[in-house]
Amino acid sequence: MAPIYKEIVLAWKGKDYTVQPSFRMVQLIESSGISILGIVTGFQSGQPLASQMGAIIAHMLRSGGLKGVTADEVYAYIAKSTPEEYRAITTAITMAFLPDEPESGNLEGPGDGAETKTEPVPKTSSTA
Repeated sequence: MAPIYKEIVLAWKGKDYTVQPSFRMVQLIESSGISILGIVTGFQSGQPLASQMGAIIAHMLRSGGLKGVTADEVYAYIAKSTPEEYRAITTAITMAFLPDEPESGNLEGPGDGAETKTEPVPKTSSTA
């Protein structure tokens, strides 16, 4: 079965890290007290908390193979970003955790059942 989450490439200090979000990753992040759906809701109603985004991105970078990166380091980068950079970062991370439609089964979402086309997730970069 194909992954239901979108792969994302995160750039950190000049190196790319490919991350494949999964339900297990969602569980690990949410066990720390951060709600992925809460982040999505926060994004829709304003901006998600930078501290939560820092923790999520640090977890994702570690999952992609970067050893030792901390949420503090990621938060420091986020705190120095422009509003446009922050929106691009949060959009990419949020989109990575929104599942694609299932390929088979009896699950149906809202709408008429027409196929939804998803744009590629942009690479999020850090020069920190």
